[in-house]
Amino acid sequence: MWIVYISIAVVAAAIIMLAVSVVKTMKTTRPIMHSINHSVNSIQTCVDHVTEETDQLQTIQEEIQEDIQHKKSSIMFTVEEAKRTQKVAKEFANSIKR
Repeated sequence: MWIVYISIAVVAAAIIMLAVSVVKTMKTTRPIMHSINHSVNSIQTCVDHVTEETDQLQTIQEEIQEDIQHKKSSIMFTVEEAKRTQKVAKEFANSIKR
């Protein structure tokens, strides 16, 4: 019967030691977890900022592409008109001669 009591006492002591160990571990890891959470929040803020800048850059890039396309169209129109000018001038000169 003494063996049963000794076994119960050993199990109770083991449970108490486990509880003490868990409490110590929690106290030790709490500041570390706080530091990790702070770091994660800081990184998330940076990621959000980079995402906002990326969106702004995409918007600006689209505006630049539209502007380039518009200017390209204007220049192409001017070039085509310049090419046509020689023909029109010849026709005008011919009509004056007649």
